[in-house]
Amino acid sequence: MKNNTNKIDLLVFGDICIDYFYEVDNIPTLNESAKAITLKKFFGGMGANTAVAARKLGLDVVFFSVAGHDAYDYISYLQNLGIKLNLKAIFGETTHSLFFKNPSGFISFFYKGVSEKVEELSKDVHPDVTENAKCVYLARTYLNLYQKVVKLCKKNKNFVVFNPGYGVFELSREDEEKLRKILKFVDVFVVNEEEYKICKEKNLDEAINFGNKKILIITKGANGADVITNSKTVHVDAYKTKAVNESGAGDAFNAGFIAAHLRNFNLIDCVRLGNATASFVVENYGCQTSLIEWNVVMERFNKLKK
Repeated sequence: MKNNTNKIDLLVFGDICIDYFYEVDNIPTLNESAKAITLKKFFGGMGANTAVAARKLGLDVVFFSVAGHDAYDYISYLQNLGIKLNLKAIFGETTHSLFFKNPSGFISFFYKGVSEKVEELSKDVHPDVTENAKCVYLARTYLNLYQKVVKLCKKNKNFVVFNPGYGVFELSREDEEKLRKILKFVDVFVVNEEEYKICKEKNLDEAINFGNKKILIITKGANGADVITNSKTVHVDAYKTKAVNESGAGDAFNAGFIAAHLRNFNLIDCVRLGNATASFVVENYGCQTSLIEWNVVMERFNKLKK
């Protein structure tokens, strides 16, 4: 796949997913059942969530992914937002997430569907694919693909942000070595607390070079985020709001961070903008239902600055 676009703000590699949220009166134990009070369908996926959030914030976005035969409405939705798509159509079901929530907590199930086929995009990536991108964002752990992409990013001097997500919990020894190689070319590595703990257990934190241009961000939900660079840690507070759902908050954070970076904000303000963007997502169910335009996000950003 060759990128024939003019200069773009953001090139996203990652997955798309269809999320189903069930509100239930209780979480049943094995061999029991429970009544579902509501059922809601939402569009999701780490890659798509960030692409949509970035587009809402005014960025020009190109999105590389795969889609199953059941994702036509999702594809139309992305196109209508003005996101340029490089999608590989695959016969099979798009990735699905199932969330069952009651006032005490939730359980979730994840069906990968065709998402693992994102790795196959490595065969189709043209050498010029990152040439016109100001920033490249990598979602999840499609390591064979990303090994190729980051080398192109080095050649084209792209700013690279990588969020592996829950994929760090499933890494084989071979995968760990691939990830170490990828990290050499990454400018910003974003993980949550649980993901960073796993990285440390696997000694992957040693592969993150805290040099002048290397940044580690550890997101902490309602507790904000830690920014580590040059072995110095700075904590950045979250925007305080009532949260009903945390799914997609990290993806919105990444979009906000990138949008601020491309507008020449300093590092800490980029994280503040990320936190402000994420605060809208947690207020409602659905990873993309509460995404807001730049000027509205800036209102919360300015409150965080005070």
